[in-house]
Parts: sequence; structure tokens; C-alpha cells
Amino acid sequence: MTMPCERTRNIIHTGDFLRDLSKNPSVPESIRREAKHLLRHYPEPWVVLSIGRFEELLQSTTPDDPKRETAIQLHSAMLSSSLES
Repeated sequence: MTMPCERTRNIIHTGDFLRDLSKNPSVPESIRREAKHLLRHYPEPWVVLSIGRFEELLQSTTPDDPKRETAIQLHSAMLSSSLES
């Protein structure tokens, strides 16, 4: 099973890879253009880290834990705003 920290790290590294690919002049223009296109809606590292911490908190707390409810409320705007775009 993949751990949340592994998923988080891989998503961030994928973004870094796409950024590097989009700026590499030795890569064909069509590939650089596609990398730039994919990055337009790719989450920033701070968003990915925040969601990873949120997932870890959800897994480490019980449904009646006040910290869990607070985290859900704080993250709900971030998580739902991406669905509205």
C-alpha cells in the first residue's frame, strides 16, 4: 500500500519533472508545449503538502476528534474550490 507521504512526494516530483521538461531546449517543442499545458492546472507543492497532511490527520484521528472536524472545515474550501473551476 502506498503511504500518503510517498504519494505526496511523487506528485511534487512529477510537477518538478514537468517544469524541467517544459524548459529544456533539447526536448521537442511539442513536448515542451504539452508539459506547459499540463502544468496550467497542476497543484503547487504547498497545496499537495497541505492535502497530504490533511490525509494523514484523517487517518490518525477518530471521527469524533475535534481536530479532525477543524481540519475538515479548514480544508473544505481548498478541496471544493478546485471542483468549481
